[in-house]
Amino acid sequence: MDLRIFISITVLQAFAGDVHCDSLKKQIFDSIFPGYDSGLRPVCEGAPQVNLKIGVAVRQMIDLDEPNQRMKINLWIRLKWNDCSLQWSPRDFNDTEYIVVPISRIWTPDLTLYDSLTTGMYGMDKYRALVYSDGSIHYNFPTIIEVICPIDVKSFPFDTQICALKFGSWVYHGHQLDIQPSQSPIDLSSMKSNVEWHIPNIEVEKNVVTYGCCLEPYPDVTFYIHIERKPAYYVTNIIIPSIMITSIGVLCFLLPVDSGEKASLVIMITLAMSVFQLLVADKLPPSAEATPWITITTTIQVAVINIYYRGEKEVPEWIKKGIIVPLCLMMFVKIPGNPSSTCCNEENVWDLVKDIKESTNTELWKCLSVVIDRLGILIFSITLISGCFIVYSVK
Repeated sequence: MDLRIFISITVLQAFAGDVHCDSLKKQIFDSIFPGYDSGLRPVCEGAPQVNLKIGVAVRQMIDLDEPNQRMKINLWIRLKWNDCSLQWSPRDFNDTEYIVVPISRIWTPDLTLYDSLTTGMYGMDKYRALVYSDGSIHYNFPTIIEVICPIDVKSFPFDTQICALKFGSWVYHGHQLDIQPSQSPIDLSSMKSNVEWHIPNIEVEKNVVTYGCCLEPYPDVTFYIHIERKPAYYVTNIIIPSIMITSIGVLCFLLPVDSGEKASLVIMITLAMSVFQLLVADKLPPSAEATPWITITTTIQVAVINIYYRGEKEVPEWIKKGIIVPLCLMMFVKIPGNPSSTCCNEENVWDLVKDIKESTNTELWKCLSVVIDRLGILIFSITLISGCFIVYSVK
């Protein structure tokens, strides 16, 4: 047989098969849809309740708007339910098990996403469903949703957010429509990557709630999406520069007052930190505000300069005995009246008090300013190290 004739016969047979298949499906369609009303919930004998099963496949995490606390995500919704009015015997139609019909031709559950920021659910009424001979209906459709998502930035930028997608019926109560997770409710296999966020896990939970408006229970299925931030960008562009600038703030305590640059250096560092604060503030909710330690450093430096230049103004006795002596002991600062003595030795405290009495007021004020500087170094360094340890231990 000529090859061209063989190919032509094969194509004709395939075409005839398709025509026959379409004809059978049309016969099924004509046999089950006369008298069918897509606006009425299917109620049949022995099946007063429609059971809806739901699953989701995450296609892409589009955006998490932290200042406005809203999430935008691309999902494939997978629904299954049974419509006892749409059944046929496959043997009567050459073992045809299913047909494809527009979703507008059949009854669909009023699936509602609670806390949604958009009207309706895009795609719910735009695609086609598979109707099987036993009346089961499989309807999968893609959608993009925006939902409220409370943000917790305590561990920023090593944080993981949990956004809840709560699906339920708005009209039908639990005795009319039951909703539950499907056998495999979560699918992450087709997910595309996001430059900032990663979804490591999704948890699903069914709840039955009785609201104040009604006596009947309302079931819902909630998907808890765990969204993990990729911190590399923030570590490189915010955390490391912030630590470097803050570390320079420690040097402000070592700069001599006589240099005249003590306060201006702190102010410059404060301005630099303000830039980074603005960068972080753009990414966080308005409530997540904090005052940087560098502003406290500025206050301390102003106080140190003020104390240093008090000259011969009388130093109160309570400052001499209650502040200068114990702080000199703690900070290893030499007593002005006796330059050879060190305060590392605590055996002769009364001698230290005597040395202080022999010192001039100018020397004591300068000594107090040095002691405050040393104390500032200690507190600031401990705070910086502890802060870095806490931030990186969260990861």
